[in-house]
Amino acid sequence: MELLKPEVLEKIRTLNLRAKIIVKGFLTGLHESPYHGFSLEFKQHRPYYKGDPVNKINWKLYARTERFYLKKYQAETNLSALLLLDKSNSMGFGGKISKFHYARTLAASLAYLLLRQNDSVGLVLFDSKIEAFIPARSQMNHLKHLLGTLSKNEPSGNTSISDAIFQLLPLIKKRSLCVLFSDLLEEPGKVIKIINVMKAKKHEVIVFHILDRKELDFSFHDESLFRDMEDSKTVIVDPKSLKFLYKNKFNEFISSYRNGFAPKRVDYFQVITDVPYDKALTEYLEKRKRLS
Repeated sequence: MELLKPEVLEKIRTLNLRAKIIVKGFLTGLHESPYHGFSLEFKQHRPYYKGDPVNKINWKLYARTERFYLKKYQAETNLSALLLLDKSNSMGFGGKISKFHYARTLAASLAYLLLRQNDSVGLVLFDSKIEAFIPARSQMNHLKHLLGTLSKNEPSGNTSISDAIFQLLPLIKKRSLCVLFSDLLEEPGKVIKIINVMKAKKHEVIVFHILDRKELDFSFHDESLFRDMEDSKTVIVDPKSLKFLYKNKFNEFISSYRNGFAPKRVDYFQVITDVPYDKALTEYLEKRKRLS
């Protein structure tokens, strides 16, 4: 069995360890959204003690037992989360840590924290189509399945966020919090359109835009051969002569997403892979609180 291979078990252990150290306050912010209500789930009965409110007595049980018992409840959020991880080839870009490996750890961390809070978590890995789909579950032992799937996947395939989400929508059976981890290297209009469809179906959407520092700064100096990570096309580039044009185009690309997501109240947050995981999540939480 794949999960029992030593190298896979080691990856799961490492992901689990990283997940445990991410700030737990992040989840409090998620649950402060007015989208998420709260419900009371019956847990068990307990004996009535002097001073307890009489209106909490279970009179039907008293009729059967002639003893006073109170119903004991536990508060539980009704949050169902689905983590959408882009595994296309462009996500393999990066130095010390690739965009994919960074996003994978963020996804693992959120899965761990949400499950610890008794929420349901599912997982989708995709490139131009869905490569893995795990429905949301709330049991803590579900984490091993999620981490195992995350651990054994690596970047492959071409990007089509819009096509993958179009395939996904019929599979989402209940109103959910959908968290997308991607470098968004697709025509922004297509991505914004499909995300708007998700919003129209009453899903809440958070987009973590995963980027490498070199993509922002274009910190290349010597004439180099650049290769497209998805179609393998190559071009010789003098970075110094193109830096100004590149940065303008890249800023336009970012602005297209920011401005496109804003009218539908899609949470958009840019994450750079040299920022520690806990800091990235903390910064997102602070931003979310400011906008709430």
